Amino acid sequence: MNARTEITKKFATAYKAASKADKSVLLDQLCEVTGWSRDNARRRLSHAAHPRRIAATRQRSRKYSFDALKVLQRVWSLSGGQCGKYLVVSLPVLLDQ
Repeated sequence: MNARTEITKKFATAYKAASKADKSVLLDQLCEVTGWSRDNARRRLSHAAHPRRIAATRQRSRKYSFDALKVLQRVWSLSGGQCGKYLVVSLPVLLDQ
């Protein structure tokens, strides 16, 4: 599998700069070497020519403090693990006790 990736990377640079007729020839050669279908080879060449950048994910700020989170977890477990929709309605009843 590694050999196919290396071959695809080599073909990708030529494929990106080639004309339509030359791309057809390159696809034929790649299909012959790897055994892929033309559609799969075309898809992999275009993906290898334009690698996507992975954006750094940002950490979401905390909505509740640590103490409030612990209280909410305790109330949730005492309510029998209700979903949020029903927990909101039952919170006033649970907190009055």
